[in-house]
Amino acid sequence: MMRILAVVLILITMVAPVRGEDKPDLLQTALDSIGLSRQDLGFTPKGYWGRFPADIPYKIKSFDDLFAEPLKLYDYGKSFGGAVRRYCDPARLDSTTDNLYHLLYFLGVEHKTGGFRSYGANLVDPPQTAEPLLSAIDNLYLAAGKKIHYTTFNRKYEGYDLRADLARQLEPLPEEAKIALAGLIENLREAIHWRDLGIRRIPLDTRLKVFRIRDLSETQEDGTIYYPEIDDAAGEIDFESICYAALKVAAAAEKAEKELRTHAAKVPPDYHLDFPTPQGRIVITGTDDNEIDADDCLLILDFGGDDLYTGSAGATSSIDLGISLLLDLGGNDRYISDNGNSPSLGTGILGVGLLYDAAGSDRYQGTLFSQGAGFLGIGVLFDKDGSDSYRAQNSAQGVGYFGIGLAIDCAGNDNYYLFGDGQGCGSVGGGIGCLADYSGNDIYTAEPSAAIGGHADYHSEHKIAGNYAQGAGYGRRGDGSDGHSWAGGVGAIIDIHGDDQYISGNWSLGVGYWFGTGICYDGDGNDEYQSVYFTQASGAHFCNAILIDEDGDDKHILTETAGAAFGFGWDYTNALFIDRRGNDEYEAKIISYGLAQIRSFAFFFDMAGADSYTYGQGQQGFGGATFRTDFARPTELFNYTYYSKSAGIFIDASGTDNYLLQAEGKIEPSNNQRDNAVWFSPDRADSNFGYNNFGIGLDAATGHIPELEIFDIE
Repeated sequence: MMRILAVVLILITMVAPVRGEDKPDLLQTALDSIGLSRQDLGFTPKGYWGRFPADIPYKIKSFDDLFAEPLKLYDYGKSFGGAVRRYCDPARLDSTTDNLYHLLYFLGVEHKTGGFRSYGANLVDPPQTAEPLLSAIDNLYLAAGKKIHYTTFNRKYEGYDLRADLARQLEPLPEEAKIALAGLIENLREAIHWRDLGIRRIPLDTRLKVFRIRDLSETQEDGTIYYPEIDDAAGEIDFESICYAALKVAAAAEKAEKELRTHAAKVPPDYHLDFPTPQGRIVITGTDDNEIDADDCLLILDFGGDDLYTGSAGATSSIDLGISLLLDLGGNDRYISDNGNSPSLGTGILGVGLLYDAAGSDRYQGTLFSQGAGFLGIGVLFDKDGSDSYRAQNSAQGVGYFGIGLAIDCAGNDNYYLFGDGQGCGSVGGGIGCLADYSGNDIYTAEPSAAIGGHADYHSEHKIAGNYAQGAGYGRRGDGSDGHSWAGGVGAIIDIHGDDQYISGNWSLGVGYWFGTGICYDGDGNDEYQSVYFTQASGAHFCNAILIDEDGDDKHILTETAGAAFGFGWDYTNALFIDRRGNDEYEAKIISYGLAQIRSFAFFFDMAGADSYTYGQGQQGFGGATFRTDFARPTELFNYTYYSKSAGIFIDASGTDNYLLQAEGKIEPSNNQRDNAVWFSPDRADSNFGYNNFGIGLDAATGHIPELEIFDIE
């Protein structure tokens, strides 16, 4: 044992050459010391693993491979950050028209289906007629099997001439704006066609039942209510057609925004059109301050002004309204929806909803299914500029149930608040949910108090809420109720630039549960993460979780029960915590810092900086793996825990660090964890050491982990 320790210590205290590839590979050093290799990491379940939950439907295409190769979670999380970094960049936003299309693809569609490869939305041109806008609206009627004017007694019926009335109302608009609008409406008609194809096999009564469901956030975690109509709809939906419709809406909206904003000054400030069509209302307003009822709208276009929107702005407010787009070109706007039964603010239920706000400091207030939510459909809220306020209750701010929900904010100091199931939540049915913010000093709050937000979690004496927010992927665990288990999806919260604050309770900040994957990615800035339990790269029951902080002097603080964090896995979880640069501060009380329990792989990697760690005296962690007797010998009833491997690995790669232990109000330096040291938990002298279950901690003067550097530019 002493020889192995000596070799490890020599490796981790080497003076590093300049070239990164010549530094010690600290992960390899740790693995060598416990007799494992990189190929041993992760899980590949076998059909003979009795009692292992198998054949769980709706797993997303990445889950099994990430479950088998947990280090690839870094690549996977970086891909979300890369999409936001590229397509929310102000220079690109101002010069190109394909950004929202690519954001929808790379943050949503790509993870839900493999049928697309982001080549384009195949937008159609405006009608080549003398009056293209009138012709485009004509086509909406024809697509619904209706007409905008009628003929009787061999002549045009003058008593019901909607077309003539519409022509008069459109007259004040500049011709260039009419052409751009015609192109937008033509592409919305195309999207309607594809959405209708998407739900063609779902019986009407099933659609209606699904559309009325609002309590998914309260009922699905442990399978308290089973909705057979959701299974029925999921089995019949053509989601590729839904995706194609959404990609068309996103591409057409951004193209129209670029074209229309150049003509806003020519539109009469008091202009107002509210015209019903068989596909929903078309509302167009000028630059005055307007109050707009947003229910049942195919299209709302506002050229500017400080506006108030009420109702289902940019959302599918009924089963008959398959596509809804709100495009606001400027102004400090308010979007208020207090009706919890009505989806709002960029929500798609069995359809596509997009709220696109191009400029201004705005206020978004919703309740349920709001601010970027998708349920067997796709919902997107896209805010291009301004310092904004977002408030909601549940199922909001980037949440997907059997669908895709995205909330994307490109600039400004923004404030996000909700109770739960959002801020990047990929929920049941392989849902994809992402909250992405490119720049600004932002505040993200998922209400910690159960007394305020509900969702009381027993892990914190029912005082703290279980949020499932800020990068959470969770499924329906039906093994304890009716047996109808649904895999979770991918939930991601992505922030690229700024000094940010993350506040939450339990089940948050890169957390997984029941065949879901949770991602929290922060690019730079001095950030503060404050949460409670099952948080900050943590998970339970067959899942993946990762938190990546690329740069900055950060604080990772746990309060109340203060545990199950910083790379914590319970019951076949892959949990990966990565802080690459900065002088960081960590505080926890129990079961944290690279701790694997019940056959998990839990990793904590802090790669640079002078860091401070505070922890509870006598707690397993800092690279630990809890032993169970079924690791040593199989039972006659089930054996998968005997066949599996597990490891908890803690690595601090450089800097002068402080390891502090607290007990009974006293804080003292640790004797075991310290600079330039290695330790094992269970200890090598422990009778429980081995059994393919290892915990190791390394504090090194230098070194690297190659997997974390593949994207670095020399």
